Amino acid sequence: MSENANGPFRLTRRRVIGTGAAAVTLLVHELALAMRPSTPHVAGARPPLPGNPTQPTAPPGVPDWSGGPGKARFRIDGLAKVTGQKIYARDFRAADMPHWPRTERVAMILRATNPGRVFAGLDLGALAGTGVQPLLAITQAKQTPIKGYTGPQSDLAALNLQLPFSTAGANGIKQLLVPVGGAPQFYGQPVAILIFADGNAYRAAKRALQFQPAVVQMGELPPAPQPAWVTAYSPATTLTRYDAPGTEPFSQVQVGYASDPFQPDTSAQPYNSKARELRRRIDATLQAPSPQVLQLGGSYSTQVLDPMFMEPEAGLAWLDRSGKDAGTLHLVLGTQATNGDVHDSFTMFSKDCPVSVKTVVLNSCYPGGGFGGRDVSTFPGLLGVTAALADGPVRIAQDRYEQFQGGLKQLASNITQRIAMDARTGKFLAFGSQQVLPSGGQNNYSQFVAMLAGYCGLSGYDIKQAYVDAIAQPSTGVVAGSMRGFGGPQASFAVETLVDEVAVALKRDPIALREANALREGDRTITGAPLEQPMRLHEICRRSREHALWRDREAVKRRKAREGIRYGVGFALANQAYGTGKDGVMAEVALAPDGRLTVRSNCVDMGNGSATTLAISTAGWLGRNAHDIFMGDVAGFGALELNNDNTGNWSDPHWTASFAMSSSACLTAFHQVHVTEQAARVLFEAGLLLAAAQLWNVPLAQIQGKTRWEAGRLVAAGLAPLPLAALAARVHQRGLTAAAMVHGLYEGAWVTASYAVPAGGVLRLPIDGLSLRAGGQSQWAFIQRQDLKPPLPQASLYGRSLYAPSGALVAVEIERGSFEPRVVAVELLVDAGKVLQPDLLLGQAQGGVAMGIGYALLENLPLEAGGAGDGRWNLDRYHVALSADVPLARLNITTLASDEPTAKGIAEAVLCPIAPAIGNAIAHATGKRFRALPITAADIGKALA
Repeated sequence: MSENANGPFRLTRRRVIGTGAAAVTLLVHELALAMRPSTPHVAGARPPLPGNPTQPTAPPGVPDWSGGPGKARFRIDGLAKVTGQKIYARDFRAADMPHWPRTERVAMILRATNPGRVFAGLDLGALAGTGVQPLLAITQAKQTPIKGYTGPQSDLAALNLQLPFSTAGANGIKQLLVPVGGAPQFYGQPVAILIFADGNAYRAAKRALQFQPAVVQMGELPPAPQPAWVTAYSPATTLTRYDAPGTEPFSQVQVGYASDPFQPDTSAQPYNSKARELRRRIDATLQAPSPQVLQLGGSYSTQVLDPMFMEPEAGLAWLDRSGKDAGTLHLVLGTQATNGDVHDSFTMFSKDCPVSVKTVVLNSCYPGGGFGGRDVSTFPGLLGVTAALADGPVRIAQDRYEQFQGGLKQLASNITQRIAMDARTGKFLAFGSQQVLPSGGQNNYSQFVAMLAGYCGLSGYDIKQAYVDAIAQPSTGVVAGSMRGFGGPQASFAVETLVDEVAVALKRDPIALREANALREGDRTITGAPLEQPMRLHEICRRSREHALWRDREAVKRRKAREGIRYGVGFALANQAYGTGKDGVMAEVALAPDGRLTVRSNCVDMGNGSATTLAISTAGWLGRNAHDIFMGDVAGFGALELNNDNTGNWSDPHWTASFAMSSSACLTAFHQVHVTEQAARVLFEAGLLLAAAQLWNVPLAQIQGKTRWEAGRLVAAGLAPLPLAALAARVHQRGLTAAAMVHGLYEGAWVTASYAVPAGGVLRLPIDGLSLRAGGQSQWAFIQRQDLKPPLPQASLYGRSLYAPSGALVAVEIERGSFEPRVVAVELLVDAGKVLQPDLLLGQAQGGVAMGIGYALLENLPLEAGGAGDGRWNLDRYHVALSADVPLARLNITTLASDEPTAKGIAEAVLCPIAPAIGNAIAHATGKRFRALPITAADIGKALA
């Protein structure tokens, strides 16, 4: 770690939460959250280190935010948030950073607005009256013509960059900037980066250049369109299930076929041949005329969305070229992909690059939201390249126009599907779906978004003959990514709309029909994954059918009609998966001599309350919430001594199948809480319990499994209660375990192993990596795992195997004159498992409702021409849900009572049913079915004309 010799660095304005850094050399700069000295316990404050007298210590006791062990009175960052002290990457300047040069440059990214023509150069003539010129123009090649500018140019092509994109663009070429004579791959692709001397010069230049179409010169039409535009970024995901009476159950998940992605290749394997034959049978059921079988289908589409996080992307970067730190690239970023951004920033500058980058230091800030919008964004790459070519620290801070133009978007979808059901019983017999998700001009998790859309293609239904094909398809749109649902909302809208159409055709209650076909515990998903957890879908349906909003909907509809208002109530079900199917997570819990607890994680709090949740996760084993929580630390887990090399396997005690994940809104409650609790458990059993045995002067075996925490004191029958502070002091005096660092891997189940801990015997733990640090020591000791139980071989075929069932009742009203749809009531039911902190859960659910309303009725971003890529989009044109659009007085969230020992990730579960429920409510109100989002007043008026 890098420390200021005179003590912890304190920013002059405000400070930020946890940090991390990693590369060949590991280095961390800690930036603390800006708070008044009276509240030093707030997340991000530098924790005291044992034996370091320069570190300030806080008096023992619970933090102000704490509501008692395992509970919070308010969010750990709540005071900073409401007092305006919670800050983001854009709030920092080079002058705030320790040891950085004071002079700061500011850069502007110029982007293409028309992929239909070749890039011909730049015209900076509009700067003539401003008195400013760029210090440097970065283009793909030095020969790029720039009118009105005679200064230096940097040749990006000469750097031989290893770009972090997972595939080439739609024309088969990886490029960060568009070269002269080449056509942009997509709307909003960068063509140049201009570096200005300071903020004043930048602002003057921006006023002159922004919104001026002549600045980026576009020439002739490009050659004939390349065939690559209609090919997939990666092979299609194809899912097949065939489990009919009298046949052997069959499930197949395949990523890719050698031919047409929607026509399986029979020459590859016999397994594929069997899948193709079964798919023929499914198609026969879907198409063959029969009086006993009803077949319905159609095409459904969803639009492009912007993530709309609070802060547009911004950051600082500096490449140190002198002294002992030469070759160190410093980054200040708000990101949810800390490990990925560090890795990509380092590998971008390869050994053949003339710019030497030996170390990457990431100062990870609050990202101001994200939910996929800051996951493998192109912004960190642009920032790193700019710093590599600038003469000192450089700042890029996008405004909202620029964020619309260059930030990640949600993938659109075009889904064609068909279902067959028994006309007498309403039992779903067969289902087929082909999903095409246009995903912009550069791959960004696109194939994985399509994969999850495929997994969600059956929603929460047990359909024993089904197939779903999903493909992420290149387009000239702004780059899309994993944000706001990761494919689930697109699939949910399509299938839940179709199921409602089936209910109307069968003249059956839409919820009762769903209940009759819903998955149960013991059933299997389309990938063949067994559902071994309680499935609450039937309960959700039953409770929704009995709710007054549904029960009285026809009576209310008639009453509203007399007032000239169209009224309808709709329902939708969701069985949304959380996690990724192969999740590597980590945490550290450390105990100071005075009993102060610190949690450290590589994950990021994106506004969903992860910091608070992890801080209360220590209470079960340690009797107290953590005082300090450090987020976004990618450098602090080297002591685990793990790797996830592609050539490794579980026989190597230093190998894991997945080391680190990008943060997502659905990973905290189940995955990251698990490793935090396991670290706390090890700290207790290998540290505090030994200290207790010594202080009580009893054998360890006498108290193992027989202690509990009461009011911050450890108690056991017949023995005097021991305060945590006394236990902590003994741990450090005797050199017992004072900190535990763990890694967990979930793939169908937690990987489990045994660990011989000092003086604590052998612990069997659901983790795959463990390191310990003794009191008074700075070095970590790696504990080698034994008797490892790896994932089941079939788990890799299941994809995601964790589910959070949910359902939504939504009431809408439509005014006669305006046809404007308005949501007037929402009842959301969700199975969240063990509820960790009710307020955080409710806040996340309310956010999901607001996002769903925007998705269904308000938000619309044209994918290509006239869309955000033209640089003229802002909130005057892009309409998100405001308080008036959300029925705050009639918004109720019901979490089902659960005896499950763990929480569930509900971020996508509370979003997915909202839009289809709104669409179904509008259909109930109007008698007209809408298969495309958003559903606008113009759409309704046209349908009713």
